[in-house]
Amino acid sequence: MNLKKLLDSVLALGSNISIKEGKDIYKNRLVSNLTSKKINDIYHIYSRVTEDDNSKTYSCHIKYNLKTEKVLGATCTCSTYEEFSKHKHNYICKHIVASIFYFYIVAKNKIKKIAKENPTTSRNKENKVGFEKKLLNLDLDIKRSDTNEFDVQIRIGENNTYLVPKISEFLKCKEVKGHLRINGEFLYNSTSMIFSEQDERLLNYIHMNLNNFKVVEGKTLRISEAYIEDLLKLISDNKKVKLNYNYINYESYIIKDDIPLSFTVKLDLNKIILTTKKKLPIPLNDNFTVFLNDRKIYLPTENQVKNYRVIYSKLKQEGKIEYPKNEASIVSLFKLLSNISNDILLGDGIKHLCRNCYKIKSLFKNENNEIKCKVTIDYFGKIINILDKNVECFLRDNYFEEEIAMKLERYRFIKKGTEFIFIGDDEERYDFFTNGIQFFKSFSRLEFSKSFNEASLIGSSDIHAIFEGEGENLTFKYDIDGIDYSEYAKILQSLSEDRDFYKTKKGRILDLRDLGINNFFNIIDNLMYSEDLYDGILDVDKSKALFIEDSIKNNNLIFIRGAEVLNIVSKKLESRTIEEVNEIEGLNGVLRGYQLIGVNYLLALSEMNFGGILADEMGLGKTIQIIAFLLCQKGKKSLVVTPTSLIYNWKEEFEKFAPDLNVGIIHGSKSIRNKVLDNKDEYDVLITTYGTIKNDISFYKNEIFDYCIIDEAQNIKNPKAQNTKIIKEIKAKVKFALTGTPIENSLIELWSIFDFIMPKYLFDEKKFKQKFVNRTEMEIDELKSLINPFILRRLKRDVITELPEKIEKKYYVSMTTEQKLAYKNYMKEVKLKLKTGEDDNITIFSYLTRLRQLCQDPILVNKDYTGDSGKLNVALEIIDEVIKENNKILVFSQFTSVLKKIEEELNERKIVNKYLDGSTSAKERVRLVAEFNESNEPGVFLISLKAGGTGLNLTSAKFVMHMDPWWNPAIEDQATDRAHRIGQKNVVEVIKLIAKDTIEEKVIQLQEEKREIINSVMSDDSLNINNISKLTNDEILDLFK
Repeated sequence: MNLKKLLDSVLALGSNISIKEGKDIYKNRLVSNLTSKKINDIYHIYSRVTEDDNSKTYSCHIKYNLKTEKVLGATCTCSTYEEFSKHKHNYICKHIVASIFYFYIVAKNKIKKIAKENPTTSRNKENKVGFEKKLLNLDLDIKRSDTNEFDVQIRIGENNTYLVPKISEFLKCKEVKGHLRINGEFLYNSTSMIFSEQDERLLNYIHMNLNNFKVVEGKTLRISEAYIEDLLKLISDNKKVKLNYNYINYESYIIKDDIPLSFTVKLDLNKIILTTKKKLPIPLNDNFTVFLNDRKIYLPTENQVKNYRVIYSKLKQEGKIEYPKNEASIVSLFKLLSNISNDILLGDGIKHLCRNCYKIKSLFKNENNEIKCKVTIDYFGKIINILDKNVECFLRDNYFEEEIAMKLERYRFIKKGTEFIFIGDDEERYDFFTNGIQFFKSFSRLEFSKSFNEASLIGSSDIHAIFEGEGENLTFKYDIDGIDYSEYAKILQSLSEDRDFYKTKKGRILDLRDLGINNFFNIIDNLMYSEDLYDGILDVDKSKALFIEDSIKNNNLIFIRGAEVLNIVSKKLESRTIEEVNEIEGLNGVLRGYQLIGVNYLLALSEMNFGGILADEMGLGKTIQIIAFLLCQKGKKSLVVTPTSLIYNWKEEFEKFAPDLNVGIIHGSKSIRNKVLDNKDEYDVLITTYGTIKNDISFYKNEIFDYCIIDEAQNIKNPKAQNTKIIKEIKAKVKFALTGTPIENSLIELWSIFDFIMPKYLFDEKKFKQKFVNRTEMEIDELKSLINPFILRRLKRDVITELPEKIEKKYYVSMTTEQKLAYKNYMKEVKLKLKTGEDDNITIFSYLTRLRQLCQDPILVNKDYTGDSGKLNVALEIIDEVIKENNKILVFSQFTSVLKKIEEELNERKIVNKYLDGSTSAKERVRLVAEFNESNEPGVFLISLKAGGTGLNLTSAKFVMHMDPWWNPAIEDQATDRAHRIGQKNVVEVIKLIAKDTIEEKVIQLQEEKREIINSVMSDDSLNINNISKLTNDEILDLFK
C-alpha cells in the first residue's frame, strides 16, 4: 500500500476547513482504538474520536480499494456527517480526517521500526507502501492587454490543471507546508505534492516579485513588459502556455531560440532587393525580445534581436528594402542577415555578384613529402572549409565550391576528408609549382606552412654565389641548397635538352625554367672548360668578364654577389681603349675616324692578350688598320697569312703605307722561302699564304709570334679541313682575323675563326653546337653577348657618309625559243630521274649546275646547240651601252666558260677587256688591276666570282654585272664591293641578270632568305639566325619544282 497516496486520496475529499480542524484533533491526540484489516483487496480502517471536552465519542470507518487506489467510502457517527452526507457523495468530516492522519503516522512509525530490525524487509515494505510525492503540473494563461501589460493566471493539478483562485494564499501554503482547496475537485497539499524543478523556479520567481506585480481579484497577476521576458524564460521547453493576443487564443510553446525567419535577396536592375517569404513575427514587447511567430512564443538571442531590429520596421512598412548594387552594400547586408537567419534564398544574379566578394584561402602544407591543401571560403565573416559538408550557411554556394574543387583536381589534387591531397607525378608536380600556384593565386589568397618549403621547387633564391679576387685572379664560388655538386653535370644536360625541371637525389624539383637558375647554370657552363670540374669553385677567364657582368645585370641576378670585381676587366673591354692613339708614327697616309677607332680597338685587345676579329664590311680598309696597328707595335714579330691571290696586294700596301716596316714574303720556291725564313729576325712582318704555310710547318712549330693575323679568315671556316688545322697550330701571343663575312653558311664557321683567335673561348665544337646551333633566340642573344667584345664590325652605310649610293637592278631576261626548249627538255629528264629517288646529292647538284648553265647558254652543255642565248644577248647590249658612255664595267660569273664566251664576243667587237679567274697568278692579278684602274679608256673586266670576289680594288668601274645568281648573297656582295668601296666617286650600278621562268628565280628567293647573315649575329637585325645553313636537301629539291 502506498501510504502517501492513501492520505492524499482521503484528504482530497475534504474541504480546507475540515482538513484544518481534523489536523488539530489529531494533534490533540483525540483519536484512539485504531485498527485495520484487509478483506478481499479492500482495506478497512477503524477508529474512535473523542470531543475536546470528552462529552462525546464517535466511531469512524474508512474503506480503501488497494487495487484501484481509490477511497470507496468513509463514515462517522457524528451529526455533522449524518447531515452533510445526505447531500454530497463521499463526504468526509473532521473526525475522518483526524483518523486518516493518525493511521498515516502510526503506519509510518511501524515501517521505521521494522527498518531498524530488518533493513531488507523494511526496504521491500517501504517499496510496497511508498512515500513518493505527487508531481503536479503547472500551466499559465497569459493575456496581453491593450495597455501592453500581461495578465497571468496560474493553473495547477495532477492530470488536469485548475485555476488557482487565490495566488497569494497558494504561494503561502506552498511555503508553510499546508493544504489548500483549489476547487471542489482538487486539494493542494504542499507536504505531499511537488512541482518540477523548472516550475519551482517559476513559482519562486513569481513569489519573489509579487510586490512588483499587481494581483487582480486574487487570481490574476498583472505584469509589466519589463518582467514578461524573464517570466517566460523560466517556463520549461515542453510546456505550452495559453496566450490571448488581440482577442485570439493560442496554445504556444516557449521557444528560447532565434525566430526561424526567412528572406529573399535578389537583383533588380541596379538594386539589391531584400524581401521576406513569410509573415513578419509579432513583437510582444517594446524591448523586441519576445515574439509571437507561427503560434509559438520566441525568446530570440540578443544577437538576432539587435540585428533584426535594424530591418524590421522598414520591412513591415514597405514589404521590402532596397540597397545599391555594390560590394559594400552586399558585404554589409549579408553580415547583417547572417546574424539574423540561416534561411535566405538568393537569386542567381545575387549569387553571381556575391562570388566576387567571397574571400577564398588556400593553405598548402607538406606532410611526409605529401602535399596537402585546405581551402576555406570567408562567406562575409563565416569561414567554411569547402570539404566540410556538416556546416550550414545560407550563403554557402555548393556549385561555387565544386568549381574550386574541380580547379584543384585539374592540378591532380583529390578530396580526402577535409583536405585535398596531391597525387600527381613529377611532371604534374612541376606543373603545379610553376603554373598551379599562380593559377590558385588568381582566385584565392595563398598561405604556406613552414613544412611546405621542403617540398617546393628549388629556385634562384636557393643559390649562394660570389665572385672573389682582384685583377686577373678571379674565382667564382657557388652552391645550391639541397643539390650535390655531383648532380651539376646532369642539370646542365637537362638544360641542353630543354627540359622543364630536374629531380634531385633528395627528391626535390629544380626549376629549370626559373630564369635565375637558367642564367646561373649558363654562367657555370660558360666558365667551365672541364666537364668533371664540379666542386663549387671555378677560375674565371678574364675574357668572359664583360659577358658575365652583362649577364648578371641584364638578367637581374642579384643573388650573385661580388660582381664588382669583374668591372676592371669588363670596363677595358667595353670601352675598347687603353690609351687612345690619335696619330701613328711612320704611317704614310691619313686614317679615317672609324679606322682610327679600329686601330685603338686592336691595341686594347692586344694589351689584354685577347684575340679579335676585324669584320668591317668589304671596302672599309681592314688592311690599312692592321698596318697602322703593326706600326704601333714596331719591334714585335708578326705573321700575316693571306690567300695566294692577295699576297702581293699586302706587300704593295705595306710598301705604300708603312715603308719603315721590314716585310718578308714567304712565297714561291723552297729556296726563295728559306731565304726569308733563315733571316726571319731581319723582318718586322712575315707574309705567307694559306697554301704555302703547310710546306713550312716545321718552321712554324718552333716559332712564337707576337701577333698572327689571317686575312679573309673565311678560309678557315671549315674546322675539319687540313689547312684550318695547320693554321690553328701557329703559336702567337695575340691572334687577329680579318673578314668581311665571318659567317657565310653556318655558325660553325664563326666558331672555327674564334677557335683560332681565342681557343676554347667558344668551347669545343661539340659543345658549341649543343649550345648555339639550331637553338632559340635566347641562345643566339647569348652568343652575340659572348662574341660582341671581340668582333668589330662597321658597315659602309654607317661610317662613310661620302660613299656614293649603290643601286641594284634585276633584269628578268626571257630565253630564246630554242633555249627554252633545251631547258624544258632537260628539266623533264631531271624530274624523271628524281622520281626514282636513287640519286645522291652530288648527282642532284650536277643536274642543278647544268640547268643553270642552260640559263646562260645551252652551248655550255650541248656543243651541238646552234641557237642564241637570251641572257648573253642582253649582257652584250648592256656592255655596249656602258662602253658607248665611256664607262667601265665589271662582269662576274661563276662559270668561266660564260666569261670566255663573252670574251670572244668582245674581242670580235674590238671592245677592250681583261680577264681574271682562279688560274691567274697573284702577280698577274696585281698587274691587271693596276692597268684597269689606271686606264682612262672604257673597258670590261671579266672576273670569275670565286677568284675575284676578294682582295681586288676596282673603284674605277661604276657598273657591276652579275651574269648568274648564287645562293649565298654574301659572295655576290663581296664581288660588288670590288667597285663599291673607299675611293669610289660615282654611283655604282649593280645589274643582276636572271633567266625568267627558270631555276634562277628560285635561287634569288633563296638569296633573300639568307641575306645579311653576318649582321644578324653581330648586330640587332631581326634575321632568324637558325635560317643560316648550307643549301639543304629540301632546298635543292625545291629548285626543281
